[in-house]
Amino acid sequence: MDDTTALHTAARRYCQQRFADWSQSYKDLQARENWQIEDSFTRGWTYSDDAYRIFPRYRIDEAIQVEVERLTPDCVASLEALRRCLNSACDVAETRLHGELTTPIARDALHQEADDFRAYISVLNTSDLRSIEPLPYRRVIDDLESRRLWDQLKRMWGIGGGHWFPLKEGPVPPNVIAFHDDFFREIDGVTLLHNALKAQGIGRVFQLHEFGPPAPEYEIGLPIFVPTYGSGGEQYSTSELSGWVVYASHESSVTIGGDWLTRDIEEKLPDWSQHTYKGPYSTQDLRGTWETK
Repeated sequence: MDDTTALHTAARRYCQQRFADWSQSYKDLQARENWQIEDSFTRGWTYSDDAYRIFPRYRIDEAIQVEVERLTPDCVASLEALRRCLNSACDVAETRLHGELTTPIARDALHQEADDFRAYISVLNTSDLRSIEPLPYRRVIDDLESRRLWDQLKRMWGIGGGHWFPLKEGPVPPNVIAFHDDFFREIDGVTLLHNALKAQGIGRVFQLHEFGPPAPEYEIGLPIFVPTYGSGGEQYSTSELSGWVVYASHESSVTIGGDWLTRDIEEKLPDWSQHTYKGPYSTQDLRGTWETK
């Protein structure tokens, strides 16, 4: 890696590690306080002072990483210019969360964690940067890219304004296959997808989410591509004009679309039609069901 890429990677790694450490500290605190999720719905309930000292820290670590991953180090002229950009990314994250968290203890925790990030970035020298291990590619795409890709999905697949197959009403296109999450894991579907995409020369994947901007959407390296329903809602994965899409829904389904991609999956799984999605609730045959009893 060149120095600017190494510094950018170091910032990403720092945020990831701090997020993991503070998240674990918060889980440990919840266990000690015997905290229950239903407590938060009780009138008059509030976080403890110790909680306010911890959870804002992992919140801002996550927020800083999002802002850092909006940056592309190869577009920055020098190492010092990148340091300024990274500090500005930290400022954006801190300002946003400062407006959300009004408790003085929480704001102090935010500021301290943000200052720790700035201090770390400021002291890294070229010798330090040589020891930074690479990370898989991940970049937050901008709103213009997001709109263009959503338009592409709508034009090519009729995606937008609601659920897609197998949750969408109407006949399923011949180049679309849906499996339950359970079966997808059983067959190591992630590896099947990686191999099929790699064979087509696809090394990066766009991941768009139901809740979309301002929640971040990404361009990621193929090694970290995993179809997942998560905090961003239902997920659509694709790449530039390649005629494929993978959809992860809130109903425990993974849908694979595209002539060459479904053909590859069908060749690897000759009995695929006996394992297609039947509903969100887990069953012994791994196809799922809509029946709750």
